[in-house]
Amino acid sequence: MSQKLIYEIAGHQLLINTPNAGVTVGLIPSFAPFRVNSEGEGNVLFQLWGSREVAIPSRAPDDTMEVDGATFELFHVKGSVTVLMRENKAQAKTNSKSDNKSDSITVKNSDNKCINKSNNKREHCFSISADRRTVITDITLVEPYESQFLAYFLRAAFGMAGAHHNTIKMHASVIEREGKALVFMGKSGTGKSTHSRLWQEFVPGCQLLNDDEPIVRLLNDGSVMVYGAPWSGSTPCYKNASAQVAAFVRLYQSPENKLSKLKGVHSFASLFESVAILRSDQENRELISTTIGHILEQVPVYRLDNRPNREAVALTETLMA
Repeated sequence: MSQKLIYEIAGHQLLINTPNAGVTVGLIPSFAPFRVNSEGEGNVLFQLWGSREVAIPSRAPDDTMEVDGATFELFHVKGSVTVLMRENKAQAKTNSKSDNKSDSITVKNSDNKCINKSNNKREHCFSISADRRTVITDITLVEPYESQFLAYFLRAAFGMAGAHHNTIKMHASVIEREGKALVFMGKSGTGKSTHSRLWQEFVPGCQLLNDDEPIVRLLNDGSVMVYGAPWSGSTPCYKNASAQVAAFVRLYQSPENKLSKLKGVHSFASLFESVAILRSDQENRELISTTIGHILEQVPVYRLDNRPNREAVALTETLMA
């Protein structure tokens, strides 16, 4: 008999149908702060079902990407999206030690369905429907090694489904103070986490909301909110909290500190480059582009050329006034 888990992230609910709720909860510990007891009317983003056959097209993938050492292949089929995830050997070795079981791999049978088979590394798949409301996956939702697969599948499905509801996942670090937030963006190594750390060191009353993949949502009343998430990169910051976005700040390393406001195409490009986008999905890009356009009508974007010091923090602190 199926049991139901309900998680609420950025005001959207994810429903997981599992044969054992207690075991599945243990597979995704970072989701614990987001678990709720009841289903909210009209808030359900999608439902996920495990132990399902997932068809893999007999052709080259539409997109391939590497995330945290894992390989993802994406296929678009009549509006739906199917994703095949392969662990690298190091991940598979670590997982096999943790569950003390032989490794398994998901291969395709004669009908191109995902099935499990013993091997030295693993792969699994999921598919999200064209209306983005149903997710099926071949994982059982109860095997210990499936923890990483489930977390990645939920994160990816949330990004795809959220785009249809003015909700975007960003690569950013977020500082919150008194209900307002600054979203620090930039390429890897430009100091997003460092600037947030400096804020916590020099600015009383602030806190880190998320350090890698916060969620930004444009609400019906036009306000722009940023939310904590059950994913936060290497920093364990999984807060079920939100704040109103005061400004977006793109960081650049520089020998001097300078804050300048971006306008027009420069502000759009700054946000667009920081959003998690499916490159092979034209609809996904268009939805996100529209959402960014509306966000820019409400919230300013700045460029901070900076050194990692108190003076740089003082410049961005003025944006919270």
